[in-house]
Amino acid sequence: MVLGLEPLSFVSIEKVKRLSKLLRSFTGDQAQEFNQLRDDFTDPAELVRCYVEPHLQSCNPFSGPRESYFPVPRESAFSLLNRFLDGGPPKHRDGSSQLFLLADAGMGKSSLLLIIKLMQLAGLWPSCHHCLLLRLDENTLEYMAAVDNKSETILLLDALNEDHQARERLHGRLSQLLRAGAKFRRVIITCRTHFFPEVESDSSGRVRLRDLSGYNCPILYLSPFNARQERTLIRNKISRNTKKYIGFQGFGASRRREQATLLLAKMRKMRMRPILLGHIETLLEINQQRNWNAYTVYEALVQQELDRQLLRLKDDGCVCMPKRVELFHAFVRLARWMEEKQRIEIAEKDLWELFCEDANVCWLEKFKPDHFSLLNKTSKQVFRFSHSTFQEFLLAYALVHDGRPFPAPVRATEQLVRFLDLSGEMSPHLQQLDLRAFNPFRYVDAYGTLFSWKDRLGRAEKRLLRGPEMVMLPGGRFRMGDIQGTGASDARPAHEVELDSFAFSRYPVTFEEYDLFCISTERDRPKDNGWGRKQRPVFNVSWQDANNYCDWLRQTTNQSYRLPTEAEWEYACRAGSQGMYCFGDEKELLEKYAWYAKNAEGKTHPVGEKQANNWGFYDMHGNVWEWCADRYDQEYYTDQPIRNPASIEQGAGRVLRGGSWDSGEKFIHSSFRFCLSPGLRIIRVGFRVALGNDI
Repeated sequence: MVLGLEPLSFVSIEKVKRLSKLLRSFTGDQAQEFNQLRDDFTDPAELVRCYVEPHLQSCNPFSGPRESYFPVPRESAFSLLNRFLDGGPPKHRDGSSQLFLLADAGMGKSSLLLIIKLMQLAGLWPSCHHCLLLRLDENTLEYMAAVDNKSETILLLDALNEDHQARERLHGRLSQLLRAGAKFRRVIITCRTHFFPEVESDSSGRVRLRDLSGYNCPILYLSPFNARQERTLIRNKISRNTKKYIGFQGFGASRRREQATLLLAKMRKMRMRPILLGHIETLLEINQQRNWNAYTVYEALVQQELDRQLLRLKDDGCVCMPKRVELFHAFVRLARWMEEKQRIEIAEKDLWELFCEDANVCWLEKFKPDHFSLLNKTSKQVFRFSHSTFQEFLLAYALVHDGRPFPAPVRATEQLVRFLDLSGEMSPHLQQLDLRAFNPFRYVDAYGTLFSWKDRLGRAEKRLLRGPEMVMLPGGRFRMGDIQGTGASDARPAHEVELDSFAFSRYPVTFEEYDLFCISTERDRPKDNGWGRKQRPVFNVSWQDANNYCDWLRQTTNQSYRLPTEAEWEYACRAGSQGMYCFGDEKELLEKYAWYAKNAEGKTHPVGEKQANNWGFYDMHGNVWEWCADRYDQEYYTDQPIRNPASIEQGAGRVLRGGSWDSGEKFIHSSFRFCLSPGLRIIRVGFRVALGNDI
């Protein structure tokens, strides 16, 4: 930017307000480009009518404290983008002129790029500046190379996470795009946060790509909508001048807005996503008493759109009407086909062939897929889902309800895992997921929990029986042992340990869960000392009893259940903490997390009554000691392997961790080790289970 000149304005909310009238006046090449944008993205006129300017921020909005959705300052998106877009061509090819715009699914990344492009198309940009908006695909580099005036062109690249070349080799694809984009005046690339590579802050606080040296690309995150933005979007969507509210316009629109506000209040964090707010009128037509979560919201949206399509078929004189389930399964097949073929588009001929797999196909003569809001017909005359989250929902449904296995593991996106998690059917489908690009830590940042599930064990008296609740933990490195140097000598030296991914039960195994095993295998149930059974942690079980329970789970579920190693146990207990306890070193907080000698009143207590650690595990301190798989060796830490340390061959005793209801403070440290003979059954000892590679 030249000193003394006013900064250039590319985007502003005032320009958005002018767009509505300008869009209607497009002719010639303008109209042709407008129609192509409508086909490839969404209806620009409807987007402009309802658009609410978002905010941007420099840090992931879901990586801070769970109780705060806005942990860092937010700023007007248009203000930040004007500063980025202003100035001359890039002087250095270090990535500083190429911005990554990150957000979760449905947060408005594509809409923001489309608004920027529309302002340029309408002539609201500074003169001599061009703009090219592309969805990333296998032809993107070719299109970029063909641009004549790169130094005066703003390049907008949408949906890195949907680019199949990026899925196959993300860092290599990023290097290609950044090299090709270096000649452009500015570049903005959108991507889902969970798909994007790891980032880190430099000494000045700027966020940078961790594993892409030589590039200092700015990175910004779309902020969730705040209450004012929600109200504005509701007002724009349910406006008084629409056909629905002719006559008593003010009363009808105001009442619907109030209903929309009440409905959104039930949806908690989801209400901050623009894609959900964009479908608010559809959701208002559905029973508002549902238990709303991401799965039930998308289920409702898909079902409502299917019902609308059935009404269209009826109005068009269709004689042999399909059932809604037939139409639904046709779209499930489409989602499967795209995943199996690794495509995001389908030609009309292939679409008809997929839909013709149903016996009742005469309705296809009246079916118009381009009138279906789940699908968009692009300028290339091919079809794609109007939003990738609809495909992910249908894929989740296929994994849960379709008996046919996929020919290759399904790529686990954050949204697909969320749908499976909320469906309650995660475990049977873990082996069908490709989890290599999935980051569970980002998942817990976004949703406040790592994904969990309970395996099916069968039925009894029409009741579905399930196993312990399991939580998937990513592999990682942590510091194991007596970090403070004030504990027992067998927990020293503190040392680095690296673990593969595994699952860990959220609670100690309860009497209710263990009793199912006893009934099934016709063995005596352990005594409860008169304290009660059900949700209290099982005790009076030996190490061998605990292993027998794991073997029963393996046979019943065909999953690799076992006792955790003590390294896995401590990793889950610490949950990222290096303090004496899972929450730090403050002993005065211990009663919030543990039943121990000071507060247990001489007995066990139902699991889950105290506060969980940062990863959602309960009763890691106190209540009952927990058996681990390892044999005990007092000197083991002196020569323990770094990667996946597990059972040693010497020693008769088996390791116990966590302390019990009658343990003092020092015995329930995260690093404290104890041992007993594997055949002993006492009232202080229980266990929890793990699921992972055999040891």
